[in-house]
Amino acid sequence: MGGFKKKAAKVMNGIHIGSVGFAMVLLVGMAIIIVINVFMRYVLNTGIRWAEEVAKLLMVWFTFIGMAVGVKQALHISLHLLPKNLPVKLELFLVFLKDIVTLIIGLVFLVYGIKIVEFTSKSIMPATEWPSSLLYLILPITSILIISEALMDILRIDDDPRGIDALFLKGEK
Repeated sequence: MGGFKKKAAKVMNGIHIGSVGFAMVLLVGMAIIIVINVFMRYVLNTGIRWAEEVAKLLMVWFTFIGMAVGVKQALHISLHLLPKNLPVKLELFLVFLKDIVTLIIGLVFLVYGIKIVEFTSKSIMPATEWPSSLLYLILPITSILIISEALMDILRIDDDPRGIDALFLKGEK
């Protein structure tokens, strides 16, 4: 089983690194589109017709990819209402409960994400004439990432998010 866990951890780390890189590309693309559109609108008195629509699409995708990355890195808001010195069994149970809740949230995102993609597949966005479902397609994608991270935690497969942080922060000290 140890070989499976190592391979699963390696695959999940690769997916996570790819997700972070993809989020960076989305953010840069959104910034470039907005800057160019603002320049054109206020300096050249014209604008890019599709700029706001594409920037919104990139922002939504960036946000949901960021959410999945936040699940992996445990970056989401948490409340520390209980004392720090809990019995080990209680602490392990609470961590397991958190992982189960995360898994359930991921499953809800998957089910309703698929439904909203299907529902919006027949409409189009006005400026780009792309299917509206493209805006919501990120929901099932990120739900799969969230579900897989929750399962990794439930199965206690350590994919060491600190190693991933070190990859992105190697220039900083």
